[in-house]
Amino acid sequence: MIVSKQTDRLRFFSELYEGAKNHLSEVTDALRRHYEQYKGSDEIDGSTERATAVRNITYEIVESQISSDIPAPKVEAKRYSLRHDRNATGIERLCAKVRDELPFESYNDIDERYTYIYGGSVWLVEWDSDLEDAGVRGGVRVSCLSPTDFFPQPHITEIDDMEYCFLRFVTTREELTRRYGVSRAVASLAEAEGAGDARDETVTVVVCFWRNEAGEVSRFVFSGGAVLSDMEGYYRRKEAYCPRCGAAAHLCRCGAETRALRDVTEEVLTHDVLLGDGSVIPAKTPLFFGENGEVTEVGTHIPYYLPKHFPIVIRRNTSCAGQLLGQSDCAFIRPQQQAINKVESRIMQKLMRSGVTPLVPEDATVTLNNAVFGQVIRLRPGESAADYGTVDTTPDISQDIAEAERLYLQAKRIVGISDAYQGLDTTAAESGYSRQIRIRQAAGRLESKRRMKYLAYAAIDRLIFEHYLAYADEPRCITYTDCFGVRHPATFHRYDFLEFDPASGTYTYDDGYLFSVDLSGGPEQQREEMWEKNLKNLQAGTLGDPADPATLLRYWQNQERAHYPFARENVVYFLDRIKREEGQHGTEPGRETALGTALGAPRGGADADSGQSGIGANNIG
Repeated sequence: MIVSKQTDRLRFFSELYEGAKNHLSEVTDALRRHYEQYKGSDEIDGSTERATAVRNITYEIVESQISSDIPAPKVEAKRYSLRHDRNATGIERLCAKVRDELPFESYNDIDERYTYIYGGSVWLVEWDSDLEDAGVRGGVRVSCLSPTDFFPQPHITEIDDMEYCFLRFVTTREELTRRYGVSRAVASLAEAEGAGDARDETVTVVVCFWRNEAGEVSRFVFSGGAVLSDMEGYYRRKEAYCPRCGAAAHLCRCGAETRALRDVTEEVLTHDVLLGDGSVIPAKTPLFFGENGEVTEVGTHIPYYLPKHFPIVIRRNTSCAGQLLGQSDCAFIRPQQQAINKVESRIMQKLMRSGVTPLVPEDATVTLNNAVFGQVIRLRPGESAADYGTVDTTPDISQDIAEAERLYLQAKRIVGISDAYQGLDTTAAESGYSRQIRIRQAAGRLESKRRMKYLAYAAIDRLIFEHYLAYADEPRCITYTDCFGVRHPATFHRYDFLEFDPASGTYTYDDGYLFSVDLSGGPEQQREEMWEKNLKNLQAGTLGDPADPATLLRYWQNQERAHYPFARENVVYFLDRIKREEGQHGTEPGRETALGTALGAPRGGADADSGQSGIGANNIG
């Protein structure tokens, strides 16, 4: 029997996937236990018995660490120049815009829980050509995935060092036909995710990212016996063409019906391109031929950018040697959780068996229904009615409660959580500011977790930048608000990152930028603090005379940037007031520049000194 090449590749990747999954079986079991512990499992390690009472301290400790803060992007150029600095600012604004358009609040919410429960989370960044916004096609799609659906190359603990890795998704057969363009016959071969007719349309899809001999990222997608996509050179642009005449599909005139895909590595300019620094990439490039120096012009060839990294980012909780994921909080506090479950079960058993038992004479006419305790003590015949009474069998559980609290405190100390960090009331009398300082000091032990989050978000921003550098053909609007509260239009364009090499006469993309996060957090993370500081600056006179309308305008512009409620209305009010005063009395000497700046007039600075104007000067902002 002759086996097709596609079948060989399907068998190869299927065996590779099973090997990676089997190697990770122990880790997968541990992740399952972590999640069940977080949900309040009554399982007792090493015993078939179940706990009769569960105090879920794991859930409480994990939820105490959940942060809704989304780090602000920060980008710096490796080589400083005005152009590189402008491009770095454009990247920051692009990443911030993408974050605003995507539901990053939802991503962050599930990412926080995945990280603390499992020890890490998995992010996937893809380019989706079907996205459309304001007439511009294409955009980045970001997903936060559970580590239970990620299967790395065995024994490799860094994504950039892997030759392959697998992601597992659950989708429908209809989605297979829409997204991958396969027929219904091929989709019918996909592996069903569950058994039974009710879930027959739900299938499991496996995506393998791997590197070819040249080190380029490639992708193979399959489900059961169905090959959904086999793309070597995953980041390369593809063009449909006619295998018979070799022309592009939309230019073919030979009448052939079959079409194939081929890589497109460069584009030929049809018009001059104006860059953000005011320079121009000409549409024609001169070439010299012959001894007489004949010159001819050809279209300028611009290469397409190829990202180098897997589209996957791993966020670790805290690093652990020899592990891809970080250390799970559930694993560290599992002994305390198990012990507390046993103590709480013991307390429940004592309370269920305890109570007040009645004493009655044997000849008593009253009927007692002791359904709770199931027992009645009867006196011997001849005893008087005065012998009616009770026997209190309530046990002392104070030591059990003290032990449970001791274990709970142990668990919190292991993770580094204090009562102040959880916002619990304390008996000490202190000011709100003092308590805030103490909470920050208590949170210092959790700093490594925050640093791992910052590192992951920086890697996500780099992937976002690389995808736009590779595929965003049209300029992208990235409006921003300046330090005076005035919004400005700006654009991100991949051509601004092109650099020309005179020696070879070729263009290359400059991707040498350092990605991190803004540790100050920005106004989104520190709104109340910035409101108070702006007010103190106004009262202290650092913004000018507090009675001057121009100073009040500056104050409210700062408050607007910090998202103070109704600040915009006050900005408009003082703008109108200043304009009316100027109309009545004229502009005071020495005040024209400051007021013009506050009103959003053109300002001096790097762009003004360089003499740039128009589209070129405002391209990146």
